[in-house]
Amino acid sequence: MTSIGEILSLLRETGEQSRADLARMTGLSSAAATKITAKLIEGGYIEERRAEAFSGLGRPPVMLALRPDARLVCGIHLSAGRVGVALADLHLNVVAEDRFEFPLDQAAAEVTAKTIQATNRLIERHGVARQDIIGVGVGVPGRVDTAQRVNTHAVVTGWCDVPFADMFELALGLPVVLQHNATAIALAESWFGAGHRAQSTLHVFMGHGTGGGLAYGFGAQGPARIGGPIELGHIVIDPQGRPCACGGRGCLETVFSEMPLLAVLHSDTVPAEGLIAAVMKTPQWPEIYDAFLRVLATTITLIAPEAVVLGGHLQAAPPEFLAALRHDLFARIMPQQRVSLTIQPTQLGANVGVRGAACAGLQKFFYEAGPERQRVARRPMNA
Repeated sequence: MTSIGEILSLLRETGEQSRADLARMTGLSSAAATKITAKLIEGGYIEERRAEAFSGLGRPPVMLALRPDARLVCGIHLSAGRVGVALADLHLNVVAEDRFEFPLDQAAAEVTAKTIQATNRLIERHGVARQDIIGVGVGVPGRVDTAQRVNTHAVVTGWCDVPFADMFELALGLPVVLQHNATAIALAESWFGAGHRAQSTLHVFMGHGTGGGLAYGFGAQGPARIGGPIELGHIVIDPQGRPCACGGRGCLETVFSEMPLLAVLHSDTVPAEGLIAAVMKTPQWPEIYDAFLRVLATTITLIAPEAVVLGGHLQAAPPEFLAALRHDLFARIMPQQRVSLTIQPTQLGANVGVRGAACAGLQKFFYEAGPERQRVARRPMNA
């Protein structure tokens, strides 16, 4: 992370700081901090404010604060059968959004073409100039390559080695970065959500598939960073169990994901009360719950997150589920892990997927290197 990115990250995390405090916290000289902040003010990214809570002598110090509306970022959330597209400000507040569904057997190229159309429509409808969009973060199911350009493998959709970043850049004329869906959401939770004060955040979701993502927050170990995908849905709970889409057998996902839980309910649609709430009333629930509990306890023991944030159908689970999970889980993890561990649903709302994708774009194109560093020379195909 550059000095510019570090200053921007500090202002995001703390709200506002004086120039002297920024110099002290970054290790920069006063002259260097002043020069950088002057450029950021000139670019409209930060602004000066008078300290409100000042009781000393003389004039109150001048504080610097991030301007959330200085630029926008585009977030594209590609999930199993659903696409969300959004424009968000620098604090991940969504200012425009659209979504559509697609068949799971639809080719990646066709899904990409529809997503490009939806993104262009959203930008045009919102009336924003493309130069005011810093870039695009794309959340994808499954893993991405180290360059964050290619969706290397997605079990739930069957996509393999899809160069989404190149495809979107060519069509949109904006820089693009890919990130695993749940990992991007974990980063967003660590910045603005339920994991904001945690050193590490594990986002656990259950939808068409079951999985997780890990991110490390801003703190003693430095700026927030990505931990990566956590494939808890493919931890084997029964070697003789049902075949899994991943090629294995008896994975957690074969009993604890949307389709097998709907099968327990003998239904094709999620009931109005919520999937977890409905399945909790069935005789099969204790065994299903125990499988999830065992896998989650093992995952927490191994990676030791400070915050566990629940998404997907887990986000909509009734309070009884959350209370039981907290009680039963704490009995299965190490005593020292119980001290700081929090477990709660996402605080980022129903559009958490696009906010996570947008957060990946913010990290790459704004906070990592600083604004104005990332530009794509290509023009949109329809320009």
